[in-house]
Amino acid sequence: MIQSAHGLMNIVGLIHDAALEPPLWRNVLLCLMRRLGGIAGGMWLNDPVAATAVPIAHTGLDPSYTDRYSQHYLHVDPVFRIKSGLPVGGIVSTSMLMRHDAFVRTEFYNDWFRPQGFHEAIGAPVHRQAARFTWLSIVRPKGKAAPAPGDMAVLAGLVPHIVRALNVTQRLDMLADRQHALRDALAAAVHAVVLVDRQCRLVFANAAGEALLGPRQPLTVRQGRLKARDLAVDAALQAALARVLPQARGHEHGVVELSVPRRGRRPLLLSVLSGCARGGDHRDLDQRVAAMIIAADPEVRPWSRLEGVIATYGLTPAEGRVLDAVLDGGGLDRAADRLGIGRATVKTHLNRILAKTGAARQNELVQLVAAMVPPLRR
Repeated sequence: MIQSAHGLMNIVGLIHDAALEPPLWRNVLLCLMRRLGGIAGGMWLNDPVAATAVPIAHTGLDPSYTDRYSQHYLHVDPVFRIKSGLPVGGIVSTSMLMRHDAFVRTEFYNDWFRPQGFHEAIGAPVHRQAARFTWLSIVRPKGKAAPAPGDMAVLAGLVPHIVRALNVTQRLDMLADRQHALRDALAAAVHAVVLVDRQCRLVFANAAGEALLGPRQPLTVRQGRLKARDLAVDAALQAALARVLPQARGHEHGVVELSVPRRGRRPLLLSVLSGCARGGDHRDLDQRVAAMIIAADPEVRPWSRLEGVIATYGLTPAEGRVLDAVLDGGGLDRAADRLGIGRATVKTHLNRILAKTGAARQNELVQLVAAMVPPLRR
């Protein structure tokens, strides 16, 4: 009895590991097969509305038969629709869903089940989201006795762990998806964004941030820590970080502005702010994001495309080109040179743009565009 309980605890541990490493579900299935006298096992994501079944993990199944199930035999599986209505965690055998003498006369049994050496299965729905459900199944061969109450009890004791593990996996997948989306959003931003932990170690930098840390740039990373190349600037940066880093409960999370001079170029403006305004568990606090540095480079155009503004105000293609040239700065003469047209033509188009947008002056037009267009990279 002690040995049996120890074996079940090992399976429970493996189930919990699979929540974090989904490829380990195959090992879970192998353990369940040995414990329950099975010759195959699988976890399938089923959608009765779309009539699809996608294997999450399986073992002991002929790959060609797996493909055939999705393509055809799902549609003639006599218990598929019955399984779709079962509550999560409910343990059943094939014979509980359909009389065995009727089951063995079906196309599904004779052309898909029996050719693989299968005779009966025990399983349960272990996850559900709307109509879609995940089905866990352990298949037993012909010649094996019907599943004993003890086998059903073993699976019934393990299924709650599987249900929780799949909920954890779903939650982690959702968080990972959001993280990837946030990374993609930051990668498209013109402004540099750099995240550091409490020890000022670099945690993340978007594409613009990585460029800011490159050779001959004012910021760098030394021994994993964010530093400024100039000693005086670095002292100011470290002081700014120290001011925003959370020290204790009730710490006020402000913003510190820091100007970074650049030789022969306009200075960068760094906004340093706290990145740890969350409560909860404080374990591994040193490894959490503790501060954010957002850098605005006045020499980088803050927008990449004007199609939205052009469409919103009904500008013509010619007016769109003039707007683009005017926003680059340098006045009407420079815009005329860039476009290869006369200054008077530029002036005419600009007046039409001002009338359509409702801006009274050129600087007001610039402010309008800056407010409308997100600062995205091309």
